[in-house]
Amino acid sequence: MTIDLPVTLTVRGTAIRSGDAMRVVHNDTAGSPQGIAAARALGDLSHKVYTPKGGDAKPEELLFLDVWADPAGIQKFFAHPDVAAQAAQLFVNKDATVWMPARGAYGYSLPAARDRDDRFVGIVRGPIGSPDKAIEIFRGVDSRAVSAARKRGILSHELFIKLGAPGEPLELLGIDAWCDEAGMMAHYGDPTHMQALAGAFSGKPSASIWQQAPGAWSEW
Repeated sequence: MTIDLPVTLTVRGTAIRSGDAMRVVHNDTAGSPQGIAAARALGDLSHKVYTPKGGDAKPEELLFLDVWADPAGIQKFFAHPDVAAQAAQLFVNKDATVWMPARGAYGYSLPAARDRDDRFVGIVRGPIGSPDKAIEIFRGVDSRAVSAARKRGILSHELFIKLGAPGEPLELLGIDAWCDEAGMMAHYGDPTHMQALAGAFSGKPSASIWQQAPGAWSEW
């Protein structure tokens, strides 16, 4: 299988600590200058931290969204014993999954208007039978809904396919970035746009909403 680059790494898990105590541990481990340098050296291009806001995101959870130049760098990074030790200080349990861009999907990235500094992320993840069929359904819905979504404050929309071992179930991931919480909730609650997406999945998807973690988290 040809892998389109760069890839996205999602790490979602139950945090060992809460609030600012978790931020301090993160900044002293994965977010330390040494940790950042090690990740960047292996191709970690971006690291963002989010806290739960709605959907099936639980209050004790934390979400990392990273963009990596190559999945080989992810393997090397997490194979290091120091990285495993750091993760043990952050999460009780976690799911770390690598995703490649969904080829042929309808996606976009738009600039934020002046003074729209809030950031929220909406995520849908679920099993699919056929990537081509799922992408086609999303393309039809997304291309029709983009104007309404933009008026409500969407900034970007991306689709991904899970990079798994041969024989593993196929999964699709959708990530939306927003600058308006009320607009985001209105859009996700609008059956005009959302009900048609159910046909893209072969089982019930999970949907979660996150906000940019408050405070001085180390990001890049």
